[in-house]
Amino acid sequence: MPLHIPVAVLFSLLILGVGATISFHHFRETSSLLEAANQRLFRTLADDVRAALDDAERAVRRAFILLSTSPLADAAGFAERFQFLPEVTGLMAADPLIDSVMVGYGDGTFFLLTRADANKAEAGDAVWTVLDAAAAEDQQVPLQYHFDRDLRFLGTSPAPAAQFEPRLTDWYRRAAASNALVVSAPYAFRHSGARGLTFAQRNGAAVLAINVNFAALSAAMARQSTAPSTLVRLLARDRSVIAGQASAVGAGSLAGDTVITQALDTRPSDGASTRVLDDASGRAWHVSLASLAGLGDDGWTLAVAAPGDEIFAEAFRQRERSILFTIAAVLLSFPLAWGLSRLLTKPLHRLSGVAHAVSSLQFQPEAQTHSIILEVDRLAGAIAMMQATIARFIELGRDLGTARDVRSLLLEVRAGALAVANVPWCAVYVFASHRDEAGWIDTGEDADSFPDDFDPARLPNPEASGDGPHSVQVPAAAGAAWHVLLIPLQIDAGQRLGTLVLADRAAAASSLQSSEVVGFLSALAGSAAIALENQRLLDGRKDLLHGVMRLIAEAIDAKSPYTGGHCRRVPQIATRLARAAHGMDTGPLAAYRLDASGWEALQMAAWMHDCGKLTTPDYVIDKATKLETLHNRIHEIRTRFEVLKRDAELAYWKGLAEGLDEVALRRRRDATWQALDEEFAFVARCNGGGETLTAADVERLHQIAQRRWTRTLDDRLGLSNAELERRNGLPERPLPAVEALLADRPEHIIARHDNSRFLPGNPWGFAMRAPEALYDRGELHNLTVARGTLTAEERFKINEHIVETILMLERLPFPPDLAGVTEIAGGHHETMDGKGYPRGLGAAALSVDARIIAIADIFEALTAQDRPYKTAHSASEAIAIMRTLCARQVIDADLFDLFVTCGAWREDAALGGEAAIEAWAMQQSKPHQSPIEALARNASEGWQSGRLTSSVARS
Repeated sequence: MPLHIPVAVLFSLLILGVGATISFHHFRETSSLLEAANQRLFRTLADDVRAALDDAERAVRRAFILLSTSPLADAAGFAERFQFLPEVTGLMAADPLIDSVMVGYGDGTFFLLTRADANKAEAGDAVWTVLDAAAAEDQQVPLQYHFDRDLRFLGTSPAPAAQFEPRLTDWYRRAAASNALVVSAPYAFRHSGARGLTFAQRNGAAVLAINVNFAALSAAMARQSTAPSTLVRLLARDRSVIAGQASAVGAGSLAGDTVITQALDTRPSDGASTRVLDDASGRAWHVSLASLAGLGDDGWTLAVAAPGDEIFAEAFRQRERSILFTIAAVLLSFPLAWGLSRLLTKPLHRLSGVAHAVSSLQFQPEAQTHSIILEVDRLAGAIAMMQATIARFIELGRDLGTARDVRSLLLEVRAGALAVANVPWCAVYVFASHRDEAGWIDTGEDADSFPDDFDPARLPNPEASGDGPHSVQVPAAAGAAWHVLLIPLQIDAGQRLGTLVLADRAAAASSLQSSEVVGFLSALAGSAAIALENQRLLDGRKDLLHGVMRLIAEAIDAKSPYTGGHCRRVPQIATRLARAAHGMDTGPLAAYRLDASGWEALQMAAWMHDCGKLTTPDYVIDKATKLETLHNRIHEIRTRFEVLKRDAELAYWKGLAEGLDEVALRRRRDATWQALDEEFAFVARCNGGGETLTAADVERLHQIAQRRWTRTLDDRLGLSNAELERRNGLPERPLPAVEALLADRPEHIIARHDNSRFLPGNPWGFAMRAPEALYDRGELHNLTVARGTLTAEERFKINEHIVETILMLERLPFPPDLAGVTEIAGGHHETMDGKGYPRGLGAAALSVDARIIAIADIFEALTAQDRPYKTAHSASEAIAIMRTLCARQVIDADLFDLFVTCGAWREDAALGGEAAIEAWAMQQSKPHQSPIEALARNASEGWQSGRLTSSVARS
């Protein structure tokens, strides 16, 4: 996940957290304020109710004082009573709680002054209503008199049908029985139905009464409600409702108001409390109770119950607004946070990319990253320095790794150290090894590149330096000094291979004083030591490999005294020709170039080109006569001829014993001897293989083979297991056995057991057709070979050595730079026209190296003087033969021309020398046929017939 995303998210979450914290705190504070306000409102309400009740009681008492002095109690009729209306209405106007003033007379007359009920139609615009009812026994219908605010008479209306007998009321009886002011319990007034209580006091024969109505108090209490569902109750001791919302007044009990009832039931002893209680539905109510001194001597309770959700509705609204504001702030600030985080993390992104590039070893040059954050800016500088250091170190390591020899490696170390330290002089001193001598390596061009005023004789012995870097001061001219740093080239095993030495003019600002530079140079010296050790180990293993290959080649040469030196001379010829081709700047060979690996591959291939001959029997390679195997079987044939001559001798003497003509017998014997001698001489001449057999010669051999001789000994005695196995299944002939003088017998054939290498589609691509038998040692089969001494089976066996060479080299784990060794060594018997072996490759598939080996191999085979099966050719003859081979597209003509002109053959030619060059020049300039041309023509015929190919293959 990109870094700017969590940064932006964290920033937004921070804003969200801060907003949520502020919202929560604001909600808590608002709730506390609302709770406190609700408490203050309740206390205010309680104080207001308490004050209203006190005012009402004082007003009532003042009214009684005034009324007690008024003659209203003694008035005889309604007209007289009406005269006191101004005084009474004035008393009522003094306090809104005074609902009405009543006078109950001893004769049952009832006088009532009350406020007009605006809700009744008969009241009209009346403000005051007067009910003056005579005694019940008068049977008069009482009337209501209506007056306006100024006590102007407005009219009358019938009074309610209810009896107005004051003497039957509780307030009248209690007041009549006492001289004190009495207060009734709350009740519903008969004249209005309103709920209140009555103050009454006897005044003479009449009882004065003032009704206090709590409707105004209920309205005032309702106006003090903190929430729409707030319940405000003024309760008497018996929990009856004295005042409250209009709908609750007169309810008589609080059976439905469970929370108030629960609060009253659990009310503490001090009588005042505020509690949070849940109703049946789980809704929380804040219930406040306050004890009040009621009118009279009764104790009342003010109860206020308000739903918590309505009390804190504003707090909830504020919280919701805060949440919405916080969300809006987060949404609005997120793009800003996103952009700011991108700005802040952009350097980190770039540094991350640089770090990933460094981890994947990619070091593209880039401008250094900068950041407004100090730590990030310092990190960018450190990463840039690290990147440059690693890049330089890897580059030096790569240079060390590409060095192909010790000197090149050490020169790379020196160049890297100079580039890092930027000093005037640097050199590497290497200790002696199995290949190299101890000494200084300072440049690749000049041997002595010391500065003018630097005396190398004053340097400390580099072989005596310590295990770690150490510095010395070397005096210079004019009182100056050189600061010399010596760093050992040491591998982990503690073995020291050399010393890296750097010199700079002594100064405080010298890079050799920097710990970073010294550390880098120490690491470089460590890598150089490992690379040097690896290079020396690699050189040692290369020497071992080349030694093993030379050992194998020399073993091949040592197998036969006749081919000794072939595997040694071919690399020499091939190397000289390859050098000449490598130096060509024009012509078809201008593109031919060899690097160190190429030269090494060519050398290996030249030395190992005939390694497959290890599997070829020596008697086949060195077969000088047709009947030769491990021995020359001509001796066995001679013995048979001797047997036949003895038989002729015995026939002569036997005839004499029988009395036959001695002259005729002698003539017959001598004729037989002469024929046998001539026939054996012919067979012996055919066995030599120096001449080409004609059809007549072959026919004569078959005629000679018809001669019979008698064998009297078992031919199975003294045989090896292999010989006996070849005779399995053959009938045993009884003795004496008459046998042909020359024969091809079944036991002469040695079967080929594995032919998979040469089947079509074989994985190696070999295109050679293998004979059915591995060997055929039949006497006639060998003697009738038309040219040379090899049968088809033996020639194939010799040619098969290149197959063995390829298979043997393919088993070796050559590194990639030497992977071409097998192709080079295995292609020297291929031809440019694609008729060679073992794969039948043409010119397009043959490398130049393989063509070089082919030319060297042919030339060495033609000029070698140690072959028993042929006479050595001179250099001029070999060149002439090879020129013909060029014409027949057997070998590369361009390489052959270079081979002749550069004299690559001259140092190895046993004969010929300059005469060969002159002969070749004459061949080019003279149109007539020279002896060389005749020799070349004969050589061409010999190549076509297979005689030369056999000679080259056997070499």
